[in-house]
Amino acid sequence: MCAYKLVTIKFKWWGLQNKVENFIQKQEKRIFTNFHRQLFCWIDKWIDLTMEDIRRMEDETQKELEALRNRGQVRGTSAANDE
Repeated sequence: MCAYKLVTIKFKWWGLQNKVENFIQKQEKRIFTNFHRQLFCWIDKWIDLTMEDIRRMEDETQKELEALRNRGQVRGTSAANDE
């Protein structure tokens, strides 16, 4: 499997452009690196699954996410979170 990600950054304010674009690129790299690391670690959980298992997991995850969207606060990774 191969996946490509195209990230385009355009910030056109004289004097700030370079700093803002560099900051965004640094954060984008950190987010993708963490995500890919997690995916690789999860391979052991997925290796023996059938398509039925995968479809069931997708349905369960969809229901969980919908419930979280309806009642939860916003969560996730932000640019201010430097790890």
